[in-house]
Amino acid sequence: YTTFAAIHLGSEMISMQIVEYRNMNKVKVIEQCNHRVKLGEETFKNKIIPFSMVSEICELLQGYKRLMSEYGVEECSVQATTAVREALNQVFLLDQIYIKTGLKVKVVDMPQEIYTKYTAIRQTLRSEGINGKDYGMLLMDISSGGLGITFVDDEKIKYQQNFHVGIIRIKESFNRNQRNGMQFNLALTEFLASTMGPVREALKDANIRYLILSGTETELLLQMLGLDTQAKVTRIKAEEFMELFNKVHKLNLPQIIKVFKIKESVAELVLPTILLYEQLLALVPTKEIIITADRFIDGIQLLHIGPKTDKEYAAELEKEQLSLIHNIGEHYNYDVKHAKQVERLALAMFDKLSKSHGMDEHCRTLVQATALLHDIGKVPDEEPELPHALYGMKLAEKFKEKPDICNAIGAHHDEVEMTSLLAPIVQVCDAISGARPGARREIVEAYIKRLNDLEQLAMAYPGVTKTYAIQAGRELRVIVGADKIDDKQTENLSGEIAKKIQDEMTYPGQVKITVIRETRAVSYAK
Repeated sequence: YTTFAAIHLGSEMISMQIVEYRNMNKVKVIEQCNHRVKLGEETFKNKIIPFSMVSEICELLQGYKRLMSEYGVEECSVQATTAVREALNQVFLLDQIYIKTGLKVKVVDMPQEIYTKYTAIRQTLRSEGINGKDYGMLLMDISSGGLGITFVDDEKIKYQQNFHVGIIRIKESFNRNQRNGMQFNLALTEFLASTMGPVREALKDANIRYLILSGTETELLLQMLGLDTQAKVTRIKAEEFMELFNKVHKLNLPQIIKVFKIKESVAELVLPTILLYEQLLALVPTKEIIITADRFIDGIQLLHIGPKTDKEYAAELEKEQLSLIHNIGEHYNYDVKHAKQVERLALAMFDKLSKSHGMDEHCRTLVQATALLHDIGKVPDEEPELPHALYGMKLAEKFKEKPDICNAIGAHHDEVEMTSLLAPIVQVCDAISGARPGARREIVEAYIKRLNDLEQLAMAYPGVTKTYAIQAGRELRVIVGADKIDDKQTENLSGEIAKKIQDEMTYPGQVKITVIRETRAVSYAK
């Protein structure tokens, strides 16, 4: 057996879990430590971690380090999430921890934080016979500082979005007087409804059977429902939750303290928690909700032990991540045939070069991801004048892709200097794919057809006299007869055309529809 310690510096808790493991199925927890801290409150309110708290964290980690020595820990992973990630004095904290304990802390970004938690939840669901095969699942993880939403359909990640909307963050967005007022419910509901807008649009056609909830505040929800807070998996009917919501919705903070007999510090989290869950339920009408007790630290442990001891599990993780990359590409309407050919060529080249350049299987996955995403900048929504390689690099940076992937996307047409071995591989394979017989012809023909389809779609409306698709199909100008359509009808027409394009056509990015109605008065002086 190998002894491994996972430590998580969270917004509300600093936790350590020590396990002995042989493989994924033979893991024994031999020590668990949890210490509550107000790290999130300080960071979200003041943007810095006070010196007194830095000292407290270092002392706590020194104690954890002594425990690790006593248990003979051989491997260790220390990770920090939202509160440390957003602190302006993050570097000072990490330096102090390393000087006083010798521990190196990895600060994970939000997508990695959500994905780490997701892997633990998915493993638990599988043990319960819920695997997402042939149906959809929506996993929602609510932490103190963020909300992660993952849509899984047929065991593939189809959509993932992360929001800076956590329970403590919401609480700190309103002062004490605002939280005590009866109008707080309404203000918070409107705030959350506007935040959830993009998710509602993205999931409007999704077929979802299960809503899976997790996060630090699920324990509070279970407690208020009178359910077992220690259960690994809990199933609740949607009606039970709605009854609780209707009850809480009518109460202000002092009344919540009295009715549920809870402390004020806990009661302050009740309204944000309940209202956020209510907004999530509005996204996905479902009869049953599943709550899991998985924590971020469980994900740290799984991602350390799983790939190390089980090659099939490691391959499964990479396949799953690539499924999300494919969906990002589809969202930006990439040229599937070209992207897949670049992927195939890049992998063949990598397999020939990897040994001599010391590149491992992880590098192979990075090459594959870069090949699939290298042209996503061809459909700019915001900066059409930017070369597509540079815009693609900006999008990759926005999605928090690894620096090597971002550089390879930006460098595949020599717009930026190559800084990784991925870049020349993708550049060469892109050129080979582009030079194949008929490649450019296929692209031009598809481009011309899309422009014609846009123009013909608008010409079908009464009163339209001419149409022009411009800016590579990113804008459609529609000329209408002034004697056939009035100003009000002109406004309605642009919306109708936009909806029809949205419903009937496949197009990259967005299409701007401009309807022009011109009135001319002509007289002659004789």
